[in-house]
Amino acid sequence: MSMGTFDAEEYERREKKISSVDADSDDRRTTFEGRIEYTGDDSLEELLARLEELKAK
Repeated sequence: MSMGTFDAEEYERREKKISSVDADSDDRRTTFEGRIEYTGDDSLEELLARLEELKAK
């Protein structure tokens, strides 16, 4: 068999592989739990402004 060619069985195998969809992949949202602690000099207003700026992007 030369490069780039394949028989009917290989064609059917590839067609079956690409036509099936794995619905149990990354479709679910990840729930994060925990807490964040920030130690810095920025005020709460500056941090909230930065958060809004990041959300807008």
